[in-house]
Amino acid sequence: MRRTSVLNWSFTANVYITLLYRLAIVILIFSISRFLFYLLNTGYFPGVDAAAWASILRGGLRFDIAALFYTNGLFILLYAIPLPVRYHPVYQKIAKIVFIITNSISFLVNSIDFIYFRFTLRRSTLDVLREFSNEKGKGNFILTFILDYWYVVLIYAALIALMVWLYNRAKIRKPAVIRPWIYYPAGLVIMAVFIALAIGGIRGDFKYSTRPITMSNAGEYVDNPGEIPLVLNTPFCIIRTAGKRFYREEKFFTAEEAEGIYSPVQELQSDKPFKPDNVVVIILESFGKEGIGFYNHDLKNGTYKGFTPFLDSLFSQSRICWNSFANGRKSIDAMPSVLAGIPAGEIPFVLTPYASNKMKSLPSILRDSGYHTSFFHGAPNGSMGFKAFANLVDIERYYGKDEYNNNADYDGLWGIWDEPFFQFFARNLDTIRQPFFSAIFSVSSHHPFKVPKQYEGVFPKGDLPLHECMGYTDMALRKFFATASTMKWFKNTLFVITADHATVSEFPEYQTAWGNLSIPIAFYHPGDSSIVKLDSSVVQQIDIMPSVLSYLNYKGKIVSFGESIFDPHKKDFAASYLGGFQWIQEKYLLQFDGLKASGLFDYQHDRLMKTDLKDQLPAVRDSLELRMKAFIQQYHNRLIQDRMLP
Repeated sequence: MRRTSVLNWSFTANVYITLLYRLAIVILIFSISRFLFYLLNTGYFPGVDAAAWASILRGGLRFDIAALFYTNGLFILLYAIPLPVRYHPVYQKIAKIVFIITNSISFLVNSIDFIYFRFTLRRSTLDVLREFSNEKGKGNFILTFILDYWYVVLIYAALIALMVWLYNRAKIRKPAVIRPWIYYPAGLVIMAVFIALAIGGIRGDFKYSTRPITMSNAGEYVDNPGEIPLVLNTPFCIIRTAGKRFYREEKFFTAEEAEGIYSPVQELQSDKPFKPDNVVVIILESFGKEGIGFYNHDLKNGTYKGFTPFLDSLFSQSRICWNSFANGRKSIDAMPSVLAGIPAGEIPFVLTPYASNKMKSLPSILRDSGYHTSFFHGAPNGSMGFKAFANLVDIERYYGKDEYNNNADYDGLWGIWDEPFFQFFARNLDTIRQPFFSAIFSVSSHHPFKVPKQYEGVFPKGDLPLHECMGYTDMALRKFFATASTMKWFKNTLFVITADHATVSEFPEYQTAWGNLSIPIAFYHPGDSSIVKLDSSVVQQIDIMPSVLSYLNYKGKIVSFGESIFDPHKKDFAASYLGGFQWIQEKYLLQFDGLKASGLFDYQHDRLMKTDLKDQLPAVRDSLELRMKAFIQQYHNRLIQDRMLP
């Protein structure tokens, strides 16, 4: 080895030592990235001690090696193939380009998740790339990300610079003499060794019975399923979800047993005539419970006010669901949950082939009952696939940025500002024949968390950038209801107010498995005071469809994975998937890895979820696990078998 300075050190070795060294660079940068991922998201991983880190790093190495072989297969082949041409400078330059391009892409998606993780609480998979590829204005999103998270760009650039610098430290030593009778047989043996190492690396070990590791294997290395993203890396997750069969038919029970434990087929009954009230569903972007004062009088020693004074007032006049949860963590998860009673599973429903299954949704059922149906979203038409899904659920009219037709109110990134678009919503509802069903999805309370210039400094900023936007959208809602209250249809309308998902949070109480899914769900009817109630049962987005139909005294069979909140026999549960299945029932939250319970918490009394009760309360654990397995079986099997009609 020769030394001139620390920055210019280098060494010369044979081709195989050089290959191993350069592969080790990839593992090193994955490891550095894991610590950076943690440091930038420490609030989401409370209680990770030295023992936990030892296990995380052991498991992380396993997934990093798998990702290494997935992404560097061509580079390894270029080095391992026993041909003298591999020593040629041009050949080496080509190999270097392959190494830098493939690994730069790999580290890019890994670095993006330093921030994007906060919005989904799991490593990105191929469905995220599919979702983004269909998004309008991708260039603006990328530019905004670069400007807002410039430090991540610098971190990424530093990682790539480190990779290139380390790569250049090694020089290949060409054999002085190549003896074919030794060179080629030995080269083929060594190439076979690398192939065997690749197979073992991708499978996770060398046992004959082992299949290639999947994301679920990360659960072996953590006690808290919320720490699974620390074990994984994003390139692995993207590759392992490519070409994946979406779901498999479950066989926890026989079909008859599953039906007896849990069935999504429901017979709605009423001794009253159908009540053709209008229905308006308002889905608020990123409105987690944390920012709403109504739910949080205990925070900051009782001094917390939140950022939604109008919603606080409206909720006091509503059927408000105290223990209310989203069924997913993305905007595209919310549409099927809210409008069709179909939760997000391991993969967003709209990104699976099952989105074209025969089904009945809330809009289609009401349209069959004589309702006009419409959907409003201020984003560019087609954004997030909402227009396509609106067609699937039988919505007649879609109103987007094109129909608004005034770029003066465009925020330059996501869509029309909420205040003018909610007024547009009210004015159009006043032109639609009754009865009508209509839904609106807001846009302004979204990263990069800006408000119109005339409102800068008007709303409390709070401790998170989101808070100012929540105040703005709350004001837009107040003005919408003020306008709507003057219109003829208002008093004959049931309003459902919810959020698409929760988002980044400030308080430890909301940085837990239950807090990450806590959203408002409220039912408000200005002409019906009997609806006003504080409901303490467990409620979820997929309960909205059967609840609305039940309120209208609809009679008939439906398929919905949720249940009506107006049904006194409601089973009182919420289901979700965030890196693993979760089942909330009464005061308990069960975490399930797909085969067995991995955690049980009393989330109402242990808000920080520090005490795992799965071994202390086996009867509760087994009861909840039984229902969750039946739910998963019904969900997977009915989607696969196209049995979404009663």
